[in-house]
Amino acid sequence: MTVLLTNGTVFVDDDLRAQAAEFVQRAQEPGVRGLALVCDDAAPGELAPDLSALVLQVLAGLARGPVSVTALPDELTTTVAAELIGVSRPTLMKLVRDGILPSHQVGSHTRLRTADVLALRRERARERREAFEALLRFDEEFGAD
Repeated sequence: MTVLLTNGTVFVDDDLRAQAAEFVQRAQEPGVRGLALVCDDAAPGELAPDLSALVLQVLAGLARGPVSVTALPDELTTTVAAELIGVSRPTLMKLVRDGILPSHQVGSHTRLRTADVLALRRERARERREAFEALLRFDEEFGAD
């Protein structure tokens, strides 16, 4: 059973939480490619990988207990930005001081545009992926068999 409150909060019972846990477990089995949406009057449509990942993360969180989903605001605090990028807050402030990550002041507080933070996050992920691929190529060329 679900109950939707006027403020957008959705409450679910233990049975639905158990169904979520079972679904997440099945979705992690080998051979499962993604999620599909099936409507009564149309052919099934596969969800985009990012949307499938979101739905599975929400269901996995729901299976463990309460979960909250919200959109990112236009501006972030340094603590939230550091967590999104995967660095400590002092490292984030060094990125700001070095001009790698633009910021602005709101009173005495540093704020960062979400778009800038996400762009840096994507760039760092791309750099890590390229470094890993270079390491794999090196290992294939010079690694011991």
